[in-house]
Amino acid sequence: MQKLWTSDLNIGIDEIDAGNKKIVDYINHLVNAKQQQNMEELENVIEHLLVDYVCAQFVFEEHLMEQAGYEYRTGHEKVHELFAKKLGDLRVRVQAGDPVFDQVIDMLVHWVDSHVRIEDKMYAESVKLKIDQEGGETWVQGVVKMFFG
Repeated sequence: MQKLWTSDLNIGIDEIDAGNKKIVDYINHLVNAKQQQNMEELENVIEHLLVDYVCAQFVFEEHLMEQAGYEYRTGHEKVHELFAKKLGDLRVRVQAGDPVFDQVIDMLVHWVDSHVRIEDKMYAESVKLKIDQEGGETWVQGVVKMFFG
């Protein structure tokens, strides 16, 4: 079943929302790959998640939380670490030939429905306040440029 991005998943920070929307795209790629039992695509999606989402999105979010002084940043970072570890464990299983399509899809759907929908919204207000204090979107764009060139 395909997953749709819905407006209730937006946290109101465009750069973060754009990154989180990629998870829904990855879910849909995996649903299609599962139908074809395409293990190569499963491994590709996991690789992209590790690079695009874990290495880039998480570090970017964590930097914004730090700059905003978000008091629960450490806990949020630990949740990110657990996600990355679980994804890494699934990667090892895929490399061993285990077709873990359902596990990866379920993990990502749960991530969107719980972490993005609830936990990311918890830090969004602190970051939005920092954005307003620092001059709006130009501050965020500067942080984006610092991370992504």
